[in-house]
Amino acid sequence: MSPIHLSAADGPLRAIPPLSALLAFERAASQLSFRRAARDLALSPSAISHQIRGLEELFGVKLFVRGARSVRLTADGERYFAKISVALAALQDAGREMLRHRRDAGGELWISSLPFFTSTVLIPALGDFRRRNPTLTLRIEATHQYADFNASRVDVAVRYGREHSAGLKFEPLIEVRGLPVCAPALVKGGLRRPEDLSREVLIHLTTQPRTWATWLEQAGIPDLTPRGHLWLDSVPAMLEAAEQGLGVTLAMAPLIRARPGFGKKLVAPFDAAAVSSMETIYLVSRTEQARDRRIAALRRWILDAVGRASR
Repeated sequence: MSPIHLSAADGPLRAIPPLSALLAFERAASQLSFRRAARDLALSPSAISHQIRGLEELFGVKLFVRGARSVRLTADGERYFAKISVALAALQDAGREMLRHRRDAGGELWISSLPFFTSTVLIPALGDFRRRNPTLTLRIEATHQYADFNASRVDVAVRYGREHSAGLKFEPLIEVRGLPVCAPALVKGGLRRPEDLSREVLIHLTTQPRTWATWLEQAGIPDLTPRGHLWLDSVPAMLEAAEQGLGVTLAMAPLIRARPGFGKKLVAPFDAAAVSSMETIYLVSRTEQARDRRIAALRRWILDAVGRASR
């Protein structure tokens, strides 16, 4: 990502930086955290810092005072933040109006859902949705990124945690915990207890790098060193790698039990029911759509699908 370079040759828009830089600055300024801004925009903290440095170079001023563990706005940063917040809010309002008009005029519903939840819960239940709602069309985005209800077409989202709650309704769907799973051959080879993981390869999800470390800490073995690590960018790939005996991965229990082949190609090597803490998966929607019949139909279908998948 290269620094921002604008000049008089750029015409009347020469004082307007790229939208990506403005969004990076707005998120960092509103939360006073490059890390949280990076999470919101699905970027790295270094990318956020790079965008802001580009703005500072463009205007020839410092926008942030950077500390060892925190950042704060300078006087110039405060003035710029006040101005662009209004401008970005106006852009969001215009976008929401356009998206709402399209959404209300058509028969499409957009779902942003965790990839594993999509493959294990939603896809097996699609036939049931079509039977219940023959005039509606679903569009499902399987992603670990938080849905932006202000700037996208998403109608409902399925997510961990209660982040970004302003104007949104959160309904608990199911409580889940991390469950180590592997191929039966690893169990036959001696994988019987959490401590035995030291002889195995741990399979990680690249977007959730701390998951195994947290699980090992909750299991009381934070210093365990495995034989190796394998990093993959999707949950389906992790589960397939585990089925092929390449290592041990963490699955979402109890939903993992709905995966075809669980108990045969993929097994839980030991009882870990009391090891990891429970997390809640929520159904997220706009509060303004609480009485939308289409959203209500979608909600009922997802709740029923979760019930079937968690039996």
